[in-house]
Amino acid sequence: MTRVPSVKRKMNLVTTERKDRYDKTSLVLDLEKCTGCNLCWTICPRYAIERGPIGASLRDRVIAPPIRINYHKCVFCGLCAYICPFDALSLIVNDKPAEKIKSGVSIPFLKGHKIKVSRTGHTALKFIDGKISVDDDECPGGCSTCIDVCPVECLTLPVSSKEKPWEKVPKVGVDREKCLFCGACLFACPANGAVKLERTEIKCSEEGSESRIWKNLETKLKKPVQSRDWFFEKRVKAAPGGGQKLAPKRKNLKD
Repeated sequence: MTRVPSVKRKMNLVTTERKDRYDKTSLVLDLEKCTGCNLCWTICPRYAIERGPIGASLRDRVIAPPIRINYHKCVFCGLCAYICPFDALSLIVNDKPAEKIKSGVSIPFLKGHKIKVSRTGHTALKFIDGKISVDDDECPGGCSTCIDVCPVECLTLPVSSKEKPWEKVPKVGVDREKCLFCGACLFACPANGAVKLERTEIKCSEEGSESRIWKNLETKLKKPVQSRDWFFEKRVKAAPGGGQKLAPKRKNLKD
């Protein structure tokens, strides 16, 4: 069966499409909603989602999207669209919204409450609970990258009070109640180990929560969230064909 994959961009929509003999399947990324949090990257079973320049993209310094979908690897299962708290990804089959892996059967319904995303004006579903902190010893301070990329403004830059200006304040303030535990700040942070994030609970319905698919997704989400140094050394190199993506060092090149 012939498959013709393609990627096209129109305005703020990036469409990754595959045409078979009878069907046309598409994954549509809405750049106005995407925050580069990498939850989709975390649960992708085929390593088909790749990180883009998150900080530069959200600051409009580059035209590259925060994430990229590798259509050579993508099987269009729709799990990325399912897990996205911002509804930035949509699975379309024959020009109609679709769901290949049924919620309530193979995967549970995600439960939580809506939080307004101040940067985009849209809303996000808070269905993850956990722990987050910023290590002042590791944080370089002053770059404010984590604050810029945080979609719900749960990270702030503290200021000393006028009453007690001598008191030391943390480099970055964290509001755990607003945090989505999505990981955008950790992946954008240039310092290894400055942001510490742990997901302890994924709120969902009982229907579909005992399936093997969901147990696998839950395990991935609850694994310790690592920095982008780990992402390059472990995830990229360990992925199928990962070694081929790395450019050879100059000293290893032969004439």
